[in-house]
Amino acid sequence: MKILHVADFLPGFHKTLGGAEFAALRTIEEQQQRGVDVDIATLRFDAETVARDSDRPDQIGNLDRFAPGPAYVIKQLFYPGDPIAACALTRIIGRKQPDVIHFHNLHFSGLSTVLAAARTGIPVAMTIYDYWLFCPSFMLLTNKNELCQQGHGAHCVDCVGTRRAAMLRPLKRLGFAMRPRVFGQVRNAVDAFITLSSASGRLLTQHGVDEKKVHAIHQPVWQQAVAAGEAGPATLGRLLYVGWVEARKGLHIAIEALAKVASEFSELKLDVLGMAANTAYEQEIRDLIQRLGLQDRVNFLGQQSRDGLLEALQDAFLVLVPEQWENMSPVIVTEAMAAGACVLASRVGGIPEFVIDGESGLLAERADAAAFAAQIRYAMANPLTVETMRRAARQRAQKVFDPGELHQQHLDVYRRLTGAN
Repeated sequence: MKILHVADFLPGFHKTLGGAEFAALRTIEEQQQRGVDVDIATLRFDAETVARDSDRPDQIGNLDRFAPGPAYVIKQLFYPGDPIAACALTRIIGRKQPDVIHFHNLHFSGLSTVLAAARTGIPVAMTIYDYWLFCPSFMLLTNKNELCQQGHGAHCVDCVGTRRAAMLRPLKRLGFAMRPRVFGQVRNAVDAFITLSSASGRLLTQHGVDEKKVHAIHQPVWQQAVAAGEAGPATLGRLLYVGWVEARKGLHIAIEALAKVASEFSELKLDVLGMAANTAYEQEIRDLIQRLGLQDRVNFLGQQSRDGLLEALQDAFLVLVPEQWENMSPVIVTEAMAAGACVLASRVGGIPEFVIDGESGLLAERADAAAFAAQIRYAMANPLTVETMRRAARQRAQKVFDPGELHQQHLDVYRRLTGAN
């Protein structure tokens, strides 16, 4: 069986990388290592040093090369078409003749690539990493930081992009009103949706996806962390935040929580590993730190190498994951658990499926800084319990994210789509 994987970006080939890109690469590499005939198509490489001289992915172009801002905004909000990417992918499909086409993140190549694939008659699978199909901001999160139950429609004009181009509000409303029909064509063209948690699968069916098409398959464990062995004792009080610096990831909740307990524990410090996705939010965070008097407690260390990330996770006392949206399976949660770290995360989305509160990590209500502070206080008062949870997290990660089992689940989906035995 030949599988063509299609993704915007992949580690080793591109600069723009988040958890979804690493999760996609792990799935692809597991299939390659287990003998599946795999081809890859991705956007043009832009990494300073491109990995793997042989067997490089096929490259596709897109409209963003000519109008990077407007093209992305239009695809994200209203119409996800990109004729350049769709035509390039059609040529690749004709040349490769796969049995299944498996899509990953497509924010920059556009969902018209899915429609182009469907027209070939080849079965189409799509792994869901966010809720772009039902929400122009990806998150199903309102501008009041409430979980959205409606999904997209004309009402999105009151939530998305409200500060920009106010005079175009009527046109935006029309575009958002048409969005369910436009994106619904893509939803109907996909033969199988793969979600990273059962919670994500339930959200898809809630927003109109046929439940028979939905398959919950976790992401494979981070093998580098497993191979590194069990971590030594954590550094008491070292808090770690890893990810994009943007509102939906909730760094402000972590900082507000730290402020509530900082005077009780001199050891507490927060290291922030990641890059700013929103410069305005980054400035808000720096202002918040200044206002709360935490300048000596919060360090911005930037994006780390994979080796550096593993070392930081293994040394952390708590890894804070204060997600504010219904993230189906934050990659940092899976990576931290595999590294033997104790996660303190929001009780939202798919996270409670992986982190058992008080056993393999700690949970708190997503928008409640006081609840996060209470869990930090509990951890500091019970360091031996934290060490027990760190070991339990590593064991649970190897069981829940077992690559062999997950690989078999992917193959089962492919076989159903193709009718293979």
